[in-house]
Amino acid sequence: MIDFEFSRIRLEYTALSEFQQPYFLGPAIRDVFDRRLKKMVCIKPGEECITCEFNKTCPYTIIFETEIYLKKPSKYVLQPEYDEKDLKEGDKIYIDITLLGFASNFWQFIIQSLSTVINLGKDSFIKQTDAFYYHPFADKYFPLKSEIPRFNASYFFDLKTGRDELQIKFYPTSLKLNGEYIMFNEFDKNIFIEAIKNRISNVAVNYGTKTEKIFINKSKFEITDLNLKPAPVKKWSNRKKRKMTIPVIEGNFKIKGDLSEIYPYLTMIENINIGKEVNLGLGKVEVKF
Repeated sequence: MIDFEFSRIRLEYTALSEFQQPYFLGPAIRDVFDRRLKKMVCIKPGEECITCEFNKTCPYTIIFETEIYLKKPSKYVLQPEYDEKDLKEGDKIYIDITLLGFASNFWQFIIQSLSTVINLGKDSFIKQTDAFYYHPFADKYFPLKSEIPRFNASYFFDLKTGRDELQIKFYPTSLKLNGEYIMFNEFDKNIFIEAIKNRISNVAVNYGTKTEKIFINKSKFEITDLNLKPAPVKKWSNRKKRKMTIPVIEGNFKIKGDLSEIYPYLTMIENINIGKEVNLGLGKVEVKF
């Protein structure tokens, strides 16, 4: 059995001025999330998290620093818009956040930490104006009121595509195999399958149930029309105290054949992203009919 619980919320923002929306919003959103969440919940602001006696129970370290203090994959997944466009005052921007396991209990902290005005750069301000939750099996967003529902990933195994061809859209994605980054010209069906298996297995082991190996029969489908390119991004490393470049790929391709076995896993990946640095907004995947 492969299963885990998750919730997915969408935060709606309104542009307060005219500006060009950055293509990669993840680092700016994560930086605001980091600073504001810590300020909101920290009861010992003068002490470093690494030496704090509450670092295993504090909402900040539980949500934001899971990988460092609990040695588990990030409990949240950013899915910002990837669209470099000119915004006018009043235009909308949407940011999705998936919460894994009991991180859903802290949804109010997350929304509140991102509720005030956010500065995306010089004279580029947005303000949160609404919040929704996503129902993955209805494929709809609903107004978020007093609670946020959780969904079981195992229900994805009941979904059927009824198609023998799907378009896969990779937004900036960082993949590793055997400790090495995958370049755009190295990507193939085997790497795709391994990336899916590794991501879902990691989440299920840490935040759910995994009583069997994930097996995806690679002979049942083929990858065609592969169109990927490099799209390196920069992030700030707190440990190394400098900006670092992450090798990233993006683009699209088609999968053709018997898709009944892989389709449930694709729908999971749409909600939890794939690859590395998903808490930065990398690894967003769309499945298109």
